[in-house]
Amino acid sequence: MERSLKFNKVTGLLAGLVVVMIWSGWIIISKWGLSHSLTVWDVTGVRFLTAAAIVVLYALFSKTSLKSIFSLPIIICSLCCGALYVCASLIGLLISDAANTGVIINGTMPIMCALILYLWEKQRLGRTQYLGIALILVANSLLFTSSGGASLSALLWLLLAAFFIAFYSVSMKIWQIHIKTIMLAVPIINALFFTPIWFFLPSHLSISPISEIVLQGVYQGIIVSVLALFCMSYCISKLGAVSASAIMALVPVVSVLLAIWFLDQILTFQMAIAIVVCSVGLACYSSLQPFLDWLFSAKKNETKIVAEK
Repeated sequence: MERSLKFNKVTGLLAGLVVVMIWSGWIIISKWGLSHSLTVWDVTGVRFLTAAAIVVLYALFSKTSLKSIFSLPIIICSLCCGALYVCASLIGLLISDAANTGVIINGTMPIMCALILYLWEKQRLGRTQYLGIALILVANSLLFTSSGGASLSALLWLLLAAFFIAFYSVSMKIWQIHIKTIMLAVPIINALFFTPIWFFLPSHLSISPISEIVLQGVYQGIIVSVLALFCMSYCISKLGAVSASAIMALVPVVSVLLAIWFLDQILTFQMAIAIVVCSVGLACYSSLQPFLDWLFSAKKNETKIVAEK
């Protein structure tokens, strides 16, 4: 039994680290594609058409009904974590550095979640979560004012992307949408929604090398949209949502290291401080408060047992 628990923790941790690498790599792959021939709309369209093809094939072979995915809550969640999030983040990434995308989106998402939860359900945060938010705000301020920081327009687009993914995270939990339903709904609904719009948007797909299109299709449509989502759900099932969220604090750091390695991005001292502060803030927000709650609860129980004796 103990060996099985240890195995579950190890495999859950490995799945979480895979998600970190995939999400960090997504920033690099997207930046690389946008800096060559593909447009924002091409990357988005290729992503969801590829993912939709995979999901539809799965549904056909497994004889899974798709009728349930066309409800209003599921459509809203799918669009928020799909085309709306992807387009906003890619536009911000196009006019900003890869490092900024990882820090701003992952850094402000907990703040957006907290605000949405408070407005929706009047849910308040713990003390360490407020500390985490304060550190995240400091990190984003450092990044924005640094010589390599984001422009105002890039910042606004990345903040909009953070809002969309935060609203998806909160609404999915409140509306109790199953992870399998989302895995089916996101590619199909976004392909149906975005493809007609893509037809009227600027596109370089016809003149782009087939290797670039295949790379974006495989990474965006399969690795990110299918594999990362599966690994994230597996990580949550084995470690719990709190531990899984804490692991995601590594995304800003890993994305910057990959940007330096593959994109020859120059890391300033102020940007490095911002990344470290953001990661600490994310850890405080996602994992420290529940640990303190458990610790104080354990002490209270211990005191109660001693008093009863």
